[in-house]
Amino acid sequence: MARTSPRLLASCLLGTIFAFSLPVQAQEPSAPATETASPPPSRDPLGALASLQDAIVVVERRIEALTSRLGDISAAEREIIEAELKDLTARRGTLRADFESIATGVDPGEYEGAPAKDFEIKDEINGLLQPIVDELKKLTERPREIEQYRNELSVWERRRDTASRALANLDALPATGDAELATALDAVRAAWSEKEHLATSRIEAISYQLSLAESEQPSFYETVRDGTRDFFRTRGLNLLLCIAVFLGTFLGLRFLHRHLQRRASWMRRSTRPFYVRLIDVGLDLFSLLGAIAATLFTLYATGDWVLMGLAIIVLIGLILAARTGLPKIYDDAKLILNIGEVREGERIVFDGVPWRIDSLGFYTLLKNDRLRGGVLRLPVRRLAGMYSRTTADHEWWFPTEEGDWIHHPELGHARVASQTPEWVHLVKLGGARITLPTAEFLESGATNLSHGFRLTTTLGIDYRHISEATTEIPATLQSELSKGIGEFLGEKGRLICLRVEFAGAAASSLDLEIIADFDGAAAACHAQLRRALQRHAVECCHRHGWAIPFPQIVVHEGAPVSASA
Repeated sequence: MARTSPRLLASCLLGTIFAFSLPVQAQEPSAPATETASPPPSRDPLGALASLQDAIVVVERRIEALTSRLGDISAAEREIIEAELKDLTARRGTLRADFESIATGVDPGEYEGAPAKDFEIKDEINGLLQPIVDELKKLTERPREIEQYRNELSVWERRRDTASRALANLDALPATGDAELATALDAVRAAWSEKEHLATSRIEAISYQLSLAESEQPSFYETVRDGTRDFFRTRGLNLLLCIAVFLGTFLGLRFLHRHLQRRASWMRRSTRPFYVRLIDVGLDLFSLLGAIAATLFTLYATGDWVLMGLAIIVLIGLILAARTGLPKIYDDAKLILNIGEVREGERIVFDGVPWRIDSLGFYTLLKNDRLRGGVLRLPVRRLAGMYSRTTADHEWWFPTEEGDWIHHPELGHARVASQTPEWVHLVKLGGARITLPTAEFLESGATNLSHGFRLTTTLGIDYRHISEATTEIPATLQSELSKGIGEFLGEKGRLICLRVEFAGAAASSLDLEIIADFDGAAAACHAQLRRALQRHAVECCHRHGWAIPFPQIVVHEGAPVSASA
């Protein structure tokens, strides 16, 4: 395969990022077929100025019309008109500023030189959250409008009831002959009648607006359907684009990192120096930070400030959450840079099993070639608080291999069928299967017989053969046992050495120690060989007439005790 040029890969990656990051305008829902598409905005400054002037004239006429109505109206209507006049005045000021800016080509605020505002974190947060809040308000606009109508209707119904109760109390007053008092009461009655009439008219108007809003409110299914459709037409498309840019940038930078690791000889050393590790960690961090930066740039290019605000809030939350974990991050960084208590290429005991640290990174590789599936990939923080040591030459990484025969202190003679990082499976003679946790198997102290083993047994002969017990009998027994055990093994294994030595004089016998060494091929016959040694030893004694004693108990009778005693 032809070698790929790093420059070509870098150019392809940058081209992909640039293509993903092109400005994409948020798409609005398509207009109905009956409506004509609006023409593109004009670039003629005179036409724009004429449009602004027409808008200013319309606003000023509306202000004059509302101002002329402030003469003889109720207090409630005055509040409404004054609020509308305030909005129209602000709109007129904005239109005039835009007119002046287009006509002069400069910002009028530059001439005034507005003083710089003091930095307020509260104002900055409000500016960041404003698009998100506006979007939420837009989603709940109709339910909030209906709730506002209901609250306002409740207020005016309470006012009408109060006015009705006041008129009823005035009507319940007795007639008076005082003309001035009657005139004053008529004025009060007229005022409360006007209030009742105003409340009644407002109730009718608000009730109509409420019924109209409730009739126009779509069903829950329609709301969800239209909301989902609008989301995927506008903001959903931007979200998918951001995900694609993030994954493309991250995976592309990771690919370049791996390509550099495979191609650069100074990064493929078995023992990597500190500066190589520092560059390696820096490239890993650059992959993540570069992907985040590309995503934010995409959101900026599309002009989707809602998603931009949410992304910034998430990043700030992650930064604040990471601040509490700085000590852990420091410990992890020491391990990754290979300057901590755990070093790459050394030996460590993890979960009771020895491992070689193959590589240290954000994810660490532990290997043990003596185990089936002996590779562990785990986060580096799992090694925090542990220690490693340098390995010795020809050091054993596991006491057994698959197929070895062992002697377990509790389970006896068995064969290792398989051994993994979690379990060791044993098969006993006869087919019984036993499963032990790997750490428990290591702690049990099982004896591996597949590399050779020794069997010892004791034979006792009678004291009548004391003259031959240290010379002729051991030599004869050794010769015949070697021949008999060799014939018993055949091709199953090899008897390396067999010795018969005088062990000592016991209470009722002269003991001979039989010591036999076998190679690992005879491990499968471990139990049979022990019995075969005893059988051949007894047969040899029988052929040569050597008596085998049995323990004797001698009872010595003492003198009778006298009667006087």
